[in-house]
Amino acid sequence: MWLTLASCAPVFAQDTSPNPPEAKRSENDRPVAYGVEIALSSAHADRGVVLNDRPVVQPVMWVSGSVAAFSVWTSIPLAESTDGSRSQILDMELTHAHAWKNLTIEPAIRMFFYRDPVRVDSSRSIEGWLSLSYQAGPFRLFTNQSVDVLAYKGAYFGEAGIALDRRVSPRVEIGGSLNAGWASTAFNDAYIGIEKSSFNLTGVESWLTVHVKPHLYLGPHFQFTTTVDRAVRAELAQPTFFHVALATGVEF
Repeated sequence: MWLTLASCAPVFAQDTSPNPPEAKRSENDRPVAYGVEIALSSAHADRGVVLNDRPVVQPVMWVSGSVAAFSVWTSIPLAESTDGSRSQILDMELTHAHAWKNLTIEPAIRMFFYRDPVRVDSSRSIEGWLSLSYQAGPFRLFTNQSVDVLAYKGAYFGEAGIALDRRVSPRVEIGGSLNAGWASTAFNDAYIGIEKSSFNLTGVESWLTVHVKPHLYLGPHFQFTTTVDRAVRAELAQPTFFHVALATGVEF
């Protein structure tokens, strides 16, 4: 989900994946849970930076147990971006979640591999992540912190927001979130090409999940993000964007 913006000028996550596999898992205490999902997205962006502005296919596989969860995610472009790049990304993540009353703490380690066969460019790095969420009635308050520990040491990005997930029928769930993100000088220098720390972005997301069968689901995901810092906006080809994705998956 994140690449070397230093060399390609323009990296979730992710969303990270739009909806991380951990968010889709059942609340039941099962010794092992696993699943596969594939999404078709109109484009791909990570932490406010558009990596592909043409359609991409994004499959993900995950398995989780009582100790940790492991996932493998990739983004495959269906066409070259308007700038001529063709960013291919592979992301592996190991996460441990601990819940205490309404608070959930999730430290994670992510390794990413980036390759652009058109520009003959490639890179890899490792990031440490810490996600915190607090269930406040129908709302969930969350914050995610990430820092690079290998290729771009000290490149830090943080975000915080509020989310709402609601089941409107036995088979249908809807959700949405508002978020804001900020970055260190090292992050903006490596991924955007500007040496300054800043309050980078604000965004809104929404999603719909339909459980067609007990283990099969599908649904759309919408993401709108805009860069608020003027200096950072000036360095981005697409400082404001709206992306749409459709995902389907199975989980057990």
